[in-house]
Amino acid sequence: MSENYPRRRSDISARVVVDETVVLDLGAAQIHQLNATASFIWDRCDGYCTVAAIAEKLTGSFDVDCETARQAVQATLRRLDELGLLDPARE
Repeated sequence: MSENYPRRRSDISARVVVDETVVLDLGAAQIHQLNATASFIWDRCDGYCTVAAIAEKLTGSFDVDCETARQAVQATLRRLDELGLLDPARE
């Protein structure tokens, strides 16, 4: 997973509300609320950042060690993928 380039689906809208992101998946008629950490990860799912790069950036912005950041990124990406919010990963 560390060499994948996660990317948000282009047909989904997202808005920042206070410290969280609200993701609107109109096709599935669903609304998702992301906490600050998930919002940070979501913002970097641009198809250009690797999973490893996102984890590294997370350590610089939040008070977490590398392993905790890696686990948080992987868990968040798994959940976003389960919800159908990410395009299929490109290698």
